[in-house]
Amino acid sequence: MTIRSFLILFLGIVCMVFLFSGCMSVKPHAVKAQSYFKNLEHVRAPAIYDRAYDGGFYPLFQTTFDDIEALMLVDLADDPLYKSIEVQKFLLEGRDAWVVITERKDGRIDYYYEEPDLMDEERKASVSTLLNQPYFHQTSLQASLEVAEHGLSTQASFVDYENRSIELSIRENRTDSKPTAMLAPVSVHAENPTSFPMVFLDEFNMVAKKGTRVEVVIDKQKRKGVTLPIIVEGKRVYYSRYASDVVAADLLNSGQYVLEREHLMEGTPSVVSGNATYHLAWEHGYPHIRQVQFTHHDSSVTMDFAPALPEIRHMKQDTAVEGRFILTVNSVDGVIGGSYRVSTFGEALKLEVHPLTSWQPPFMGKKWVSTFLHTATLKQDGSDLLIDARWERL
Repeated sequence: MTIRSFLILFLGIVCMVFLFSGCMSVKPHAVKAQSYFKNLEHVRAPAIYDRAYDGGFYPLFQTTFDDIEALMLVDLADDPLYKSIEVQKFLLEGRDAWVVITERKDGRIDYYYEEPDLMDEERKASVSTLLNQPYFHQTSLQASLEVAEHGLSTQASFVDYENRSIELSIRENRTDSKPTAMLAPVSVHAENPTSFPMVFLDEFNMVAKKGTRVEVVIDKQKRKGVTLPIIVEGKRVYYSRYASDVVAADLLNSGQYVLEREHLMEGTPSVVSGNATYHLAWEHGYPHIRQVQFTHHDSSVTMDFAPALPEIRHMKQDTAVEGRFILTVNSVDGVIGGSYRVSTFGEALKLEVHPLTSWQPPFMGKKWVSTFLHTATLKQDGSDLLIDARWERL
């Protein structure tokens, strides 16, 4: 996963905002549970059900994480070929792994990686979709990326596909860092999404100009970083940006799944399945899902539902229940607010999840998250549950 396209879009919008208003506040929160869940009707169990609970439980949601830890992107001022260089840091089986992405002025994107285990076919397909079919190169890379008390320290050294040596080094020396956090609209232009591409940037910042050493050498020629032509929070900054904590996940993956029945004792408070923990609220003997939390290393993504999701397999025919959800990333709540709908029509069972709102830069227009809709159809097959899950753009 990469947020290259987002960062270019975001900084362009930042420039516009500052030019017209002089300031902008980035807010990681979009909604507050107290107000967003206010006055939602409680599910009337057992009125929506037509038979007794059979003791079975099925983990409905599939979510996978990417192992990206941090990233940095710098735009170049005076190179005739290259527009920008991005360094990405991954955690791979307990060790650091590196990716460098270059964008040329003619639009070509090259994706350099060293570790073969980092680029399996599934991940290559995901990156290809997000980056509009880049060129992949397995090669030797030397890189580092750390953010400490005095800001960013990063370097990268490699040889491009046309045998040009590229060396990059950026070191900040600041005492006034004010990082923020945000949800990145990484797939605004994805036409056929296979998940909701959630990339949350924690500790996001722009590279300060004062006290910073920027060194870029391409094919033995020194290059400069682009300086933004505006003052940001009273300071000059480079058109270079970084995040020292990134949570990237493919939420509610599309696909066809066969879920095996798990036996559930009445009153069980939670169920663990893979990387997901389902927290339950029991209503008249039926388990409702009030929260599902996905975890990966020290990161977590949590969806809270109000009212809690009913046990759809036992609902009466031609019945529908609607509610809302809030998505939390790590300890930052209210990152996304959305709605859900569960319905039964004959033998058809359907679950819809629709993100509706998140913070995004001013002037960006329609809420980008609201253009994604997740629909899952469910069918009982003996003791198994068959799920066909899809995302679409509205």
